[in-house]
Amino acid sequence: GYQAQFTMMDKVKEYLETLSVTVSEKLHIHAAEVHHEDLPHGNAESSAASTTETGTVTPSSVRSVVPYRLNMLIPPMNYGAVVPGSIYRCSYPHPENYEFIKDLKIRSILTLVPEPIAPEYQSFMDDAGIQHFRVHIRANKGEVRIDSCEMQRALRLIMDRTNHPLMIHCNKGKHRTGCTVACFRRICGLDMELIREEYHTYAGKKARFLDEVFFENFNLNLVMWMARQEGWAGSKID
Repeated sequence: GYQAQFTMMDKVKEYLETLSVTVSEKLHIHAAEVHHEDLPHGNAESSAASTTETGTVTPSSVRSVVPYRLNMLIPPMNYGAVVPGSIYRCSYPHPENYEFIKDLKIRSILTLVPEPIAPEYQSFMDDAGIQHFRVHIRANKGEVRIDSCEMQRALRLIMDRTNHPLMIHCNKGKHRTGCTVACFRRICGLDMELIREEYHTYAGKKARFLDEVFFENFNLNLVMWMARQEGWAGSKID
């Protein structure tokens, strides 16, 4: 009820003061109403708190009875079209996903994690003629750790239409990818409520409030010259 929500807001307010981060009034209310894994948990629950994974894993027992043609096209976990035909997002692709990616005619892949690329993944990209970019977007754990310069680099690659169709991925397709897509949505002029909703759709119970602090406060002026040049600024694409 109202009392529980008020208590939750107090808890969140106290916690945010210890982090010394800039939080808008709307984001403050959102923090108290919606589940985040990095905020104090209270009685306040919402539909977002029970969101399940959008990606699915197809059990091997099921795959064995699926016709080979269909078996070839298995999307990665948390797969989604950011801009259909141009920009896609997902978790880290595995060998069973390669044919699906090839079917999308992906020209470029942007990896947001620093770990070495598996030999079979590198071979797949080489054989498919896919150019590979890597930008290390840090995880917002304990504090906002994403470097604005790195996000700027990632967004420039995403907005460059010569790289399309482009696929963005981190490990799970939730946090780093979620922050990056959210910043891109802001460039396109999408409403912040819709941006948060999309972030929660992919992050589910693992949503991090510090991710939202980052993408709400990211300085768009760093990339707006290119956004205007490439026709993304205020395009309202969703």
